[in-house]
Amino acid sequence: MPLRVALALLALGVLLPSLAFFAVEYRVVLGEKQAEVERQGRLFARAIADDITREIAVKRAQLAVLGTSPHLVGDNLAGFHAQARQSVAAVPGWIVLFAQDGHQILNTQEPFGRALPPTRNPALIRHVHDTMSCATTGVFASPRTERSVVALLCPVPGTDYVLSGPLPVDHLSSVVARQTPSGWAATLIDRDGLVIVRSEASDTTVGDRLPDEVRRRVAAGTGGWTGFMLDGEEYQAGWQRLSNGWTVFAAVPRATVDAPMRRWKSDVLWSLVVFSGLAVLCAALAGEWIIRSTRDLSRAAAVIGAGGVIDRVDTGIREVNEVGQALAQASHDRAKGEIANAHLAALVSSSGDAIMSVSLDGEILSWNAAAEELYGYRADEAVCRPHAMLVPPDLLGELDEKLAAARAGRSLRLETIRLRKDGTPVEVSLDAAPIRSTDGTLVGISVIAHDISQRKRNEAHVQFVMRELSHRTKNLITVIIAMARRTARQSDTFTDFETKFSGRLQGLARSHDLLVHTDWRGATLEELVRFQLAPFVGESASLDTAGPELMLRPEAVQNLGFALHELATNANKYGALGQAGGCVRIDWQVGPGPHGEDRVRLRWQEAGGPAVEPPGRVGFGSTVIQKLTEAALNATVTVAYAREGFRWEVDMPAAEVLSEMPPPRGVVETVPDQAPAGDAPMGDASTGDAPPVSAATQEADTASLESTSAEPASAHTASAEPAVRPPAPAEEARAG
Repeated sequence: MPLRVALALLALGVLLPSLAFFAVEYRVVLGEKQAEVERQGRLFARAIADDITREIAVKRAQLAVLGTSPHLVGDNLAGFHAQARQSVAAVPGWIVLFAQDGHQILNTQEPFGRALPPTRNPALIRHVHDTMSCATTGVFASPRTERSVVALLCPVPGTDYVLSGPLPVDHLSSVVARQTPSGWAATLIDRDGLVIVRSEASDTTVGDRLPDEVRRRVAAGTGGWTGFMLDGEEYQAGWQRLSNGWTVFAAVPRATVDAPMRRWKSDVLWSLVVFSGLAVLCAALAGEWIIRSTRDLSRAAAVIGAGGVIDRVDTGIREVNEVGQALAQASHDRAKGEIANAHLAALVSSSGDAIMSVSLDGEILSWNAAAEELYGYRADEAVCRPHAMLVPPDLLGELDEKLAAARAGRSLRLETIRLRKDGTPVEVSLDAAPIRSTDGTLVGISVIAHDISQRKRNEAHVQFVMRELSHRTKNLITVIIAMARRTARQSDTFTDFETKFSGRLQGLARSHDLLVHTDWRGATLEELVRFQLAPFVGESASLDTAGPELMLRPEAVQNLGFALHELATNANKYGALGQAGGCVRIDWQVGPGPHGEDRVRLRWQEAGGPAVEPPGRVGFGSTVIQKLTEAALNATVTVAYAREGFRWEVDMPAAEVLSEMPPPRGVVETVPDQAPAGDAPMGDASTGDAPPVSAATQEADTASLESTSAEPASAHTASAEPAVRPPAPAEEARAG
């Protein structure tokens, strides 16, 4: 079948069903639009009727409340008049009180006591009183205001009164207009067919009578849809009857309804004509397009062979299918290549390493998000700019090295330094590799950079820690050896040596534990005191401290810890800490020295222990609390053997013992009770970036331990060992 014939049959097959569809839908839509107008009219009439019913209900509720007034039951008409006038402020209209014979007793529009005319409809009032049911009047003009009103009449139970609540027509007019849409007219009719309100007219239409033909059409039923002629114009209206016999009409001129219908008919017919013409035109164009597409597809085969891409062609036309089938394989091959490229692009863009491509002349060609983060340049700031802007001047030779490696077909890996946008250097690990085209020609260099700044800092930190650990370990071993030698010379037996040496090791370990908790940056004086005395203070003895928060240097923590341990050991064996009710008070303060420099003064005062007497000989404990403390801290030590309690004072220069670092936040946990000899923790040598204890200080401490002798010292530092009763001949008084 020729292609042109197939297209002509296709166009005819599509057009004929479309024309039949338009014809059927035209009739259906006409009926639907008419039904929609009728439905809207009924809804409008019902909504207006509901609003009018609510207004009457409000007025009925007002009369019901007033009908229960105690003023009426007690015939206090003046009081009722005042009450009624207050109620009309919230509800439109006014209140009139009638006797059962129609005599007007009071009116809220008139002062109380003024003579009022009788009603014009006494029969209706008597009917309301006799039937004890409410009723509404038709529209009438108020004798006093000449305004058109309707009234609701309700009996007052248990009395001969009838209450009337007039409603102004202009208020009802606003109620009707509120629910009347644009283009529609709403009318409220009373039981006699007289117009009460019209939404689009003034008082001149109030009281007009509805045509008899219309009244007959709506005589039966409670609502519906009707048409009528009024003033020579045809109307269609939805109507709704109220419970009191009034009727609401929502009417629209037939011309208003027909105008959009006529426009719609015209639009539909013109659309049909245009659609048919477009269908014929499109069929002709489609035929020509299909014929041309066969020639285009033939030419597209060459494009695909050169790397172009087309979609698979699959139609019912033999000529197009033949060409499309021949081109399908080439399209698939090209699509696979694009997918691979897309995967590669996604890897580059999402990589955490900075990736860029550089041309052979050093110009940046691509720049991923990680490169922006590493170097600080946005992509638009880096692309097309020289790669040399990232290289320090003294390392520009690396660019030639990378180019030479790429030309040789080699990848290059090196750790070097690059510059950020703000000029700061950053240590990176670079991987450079050649970029080649499909024919193997070198077209550029790919560079992957990884930030190794943190790794370099970690390596430097580990080296520092290892050096510091070696240095402090050697110092610590030297101190322990010296302490062991001095303890051995002062011990009578190996058991005595083991006890004393283990206790001193534990004291040293507590100082080191405290320093480890603060990364060897020092410790507060309060923490040092409590750490050293924690094993000796229990339920029987107490510790009292007072003084400002002072941060000690690491060497001061260690040397002052020696002295506090010896003092605590002696106080536990011979003094207040070994006696029930005993107490040690340690206080310190910072004050000016004789030359105006700041000095730290610490005092150890025992109370509640046995009577104190000066020791008979000097032991290692006395050496520690006097000579070692003075030498290591450049301090002055004062010892007093008052019978009421041993006292030890040390005066130290603040510049040598206090750290400039702020005290650490939080409280370091206190060590547990005294551990068994030999099991005391020795602390961790890892110090982070803490300042090292100076070798000179450690050597001075060791020399003091080694060189001290057992000879008595001067008068104010002779010994630190009070005698206790009974003194043991061989024991080392207050030496620990």
